[in-house]
Amino acid sequence: MAFNDELGVFTRQADHIDVRFERHYDRPVETVWSAITEPERLADWMGAAYVEPRLGGRFELMVGGPHPMTGIVRAWEPPHLLEYSWSNTHAPESVVRYELSRHRNGTRLIFTHRGMPYVNSALMLPGWHDFLDHLESLLNGATGGVDPNGWQRRQELYIQHYDLQGVRLQP
Repeated sequence: MAFNDELGVFTRQADHIDVRFERHYDRPVETVWSAITEPERLADWMGAAYVEPRLGGRFELMVGGPHPMTGIVRAWEPPHLLEYSWSNTHAPESVVRYELSRHRNGTRLIFTHRGMPYVNSALMLPGWHDFLDHLESLLNGATGGVDPNGWQRRQELYIQHYDLQGVRLQP
């Protein structure tokens, strides 16, 4: 399995989980930062977005989709740290964080999503894996929108690998 194919890992606290993915992208930190913070770039891998680029600003993703996300920027330290609250039907009252650092000839990304309901782990784990793949494709010059059902090809892999029990399988 290539580094960017590694499964996300999680820790469980009662009925919630904290998810972590580590990725390496062969692009400068500033390029990756732009892809995770600029609405026109976010639209290519996460769907329509609205971003107020400042601490306390609005951060909205998948605007107009079936499960739009709303949040508030909690950390804004270009081009190394972005954190925002995340609230949608699958992960209300949770927190997303991107930590970017220079690594070899590119960027190391540590992505975390804290406070997701365990029952939605079979949706969110493969979903984030798929989104991070879309980010990699965008950074490598691919064009085109996000496949809204791409996460489904990894869902069974996550369920089996982590023996996920009692989880939702459909959004």
